[in-house]
Amino acid sequence: MKDTKITLVLVALFLLMLIGLGGAAVYYHGEYSDQQTANQQLKMDNERQSSVIATQSLQFNRFNQIAAAVQQYDAQITASSQEKQIEYRTILKTEPTCALAVPAGVSGRLLEYANSLRASAMHANSDITDSTGAYTAATGTLTYCQAVLWIDPLLTAIDQANSQLDGIRKIERARETGTH
Repeated sequence: MKDTKITLVLVALFLLMLIGLGGAAVYYHGEYSDQQTANQQLKMDNERQSSVIATQSLQFNRFNQIAAAVQQYDAQITASSQEKQIEYRTILKTEPTCALAVPAGVSGRLLEYANSLRASAMHANSDITDSTGAYTAATGTLTYCQAVLWIDPLLTAIDQANSQLDGIRKIERARETGTH
């Protein structure tokens, strides 16, 4: 009887150990599954994040290319405008009508409009100056030669603004379509 009791106790202990090991196996398998799921989610998040970063990098590069092209074009037309200004000044030196004043009504409106545009474009930073050299102090009268000399810088400024707007449109199209 003692042997049966010892055998029963050993069997009971074995079964308890087996149940305990089975419970531990189930617990650690659940932990492993949870870690696998979390790991897969992190991998998917990393892949999505990598894709977003790659897309942003390509777009940033494309935007820089567009901005560089616009800047190069602006520099070219500014240089061309400066050459034209020198040429026009040379031609106008010999023009006898250069000192003739534009009628006061016309010149007053032009000067007033130019001053209002200049004032609305002024920056809070007083260190920013007119880099085009196209600024002419308003004297109250405008001569025909001054008006002629204003035309090319104004056309150049319009061309530069159009070029910049075209660059912005290209960037927006690239952003909308996702092209690089």
